[in-house]
Amino acid sequence: MEAQAATENQLDRLRNIADKLDCLTETDIMLLGKLSQSTVEAWRKRGQGPAYILLGNRYLYPRKAVAKYLESITRERTSVSAKEAL
Repeated sequence: MEAQAATENQLDRLRNIADKLDCLTETDIMLLGKLSQSTVEAWRKRGQGPAYILLGNRYLYPRKAVAKYLESITRERTSVSAKEAL
């Protein structure tokens, strides 16, 4: 029980530090996209996903880099209906 409280405290501290640096944590990215940790890891290995900072053994994602990545994958709506496309 005490170990879990210590871990939660560390995660809170990490999130606070990331906020002050205008970054998101790896957990934030996973929650944002409903992604698994293995998916986020695969993105980094393949050079996909948002730019990141490796600090020690932690990954931080600058908010501007996340916004830029989201903009790059944004799809425009088409005004053509499915029936018209056929």
